[in-house]
Amino acid sequence: MVNPIQSVDLDTTIAALQKDPTTIQSNDAFAIIDAWQQKLEGNDISEDLGELKQAIQSGDTAAVSRILTDLGEDTKAVAADLPANISAKVQQIGSLLERAGRKAK
Repeated sequence: MVNPIQSVDLDTTIAALQKDPTTIQSNDAFAIIDAWQQKLEGNDISEDLGELKQAIQSGDTAAVSRILTDLGEDTKAVAADLPANISAKVQQIGSLLERAGRKAK
């Protein structure tokens, strides 16, 4: 069985997160969030992504910062259980999410 994370474009997510989070267009952020939510449906991370989307829509920067940091921590924890070929990229995404959380304050 294919891990749902393997079917998401990790490189696109990494590229988006490497930008200054304040420069990412809402539509681009929502497209990435929606792709991850669809693949991780029923997972706690998917629920957090829904909260992130709502926080972005409402302009609640404090919530965006908190959620991004939490997502980063959770993503890094998940990376340890993934196949080696994708674990490093998922770990990188977790670190980038944490960094984005710090910058979003």
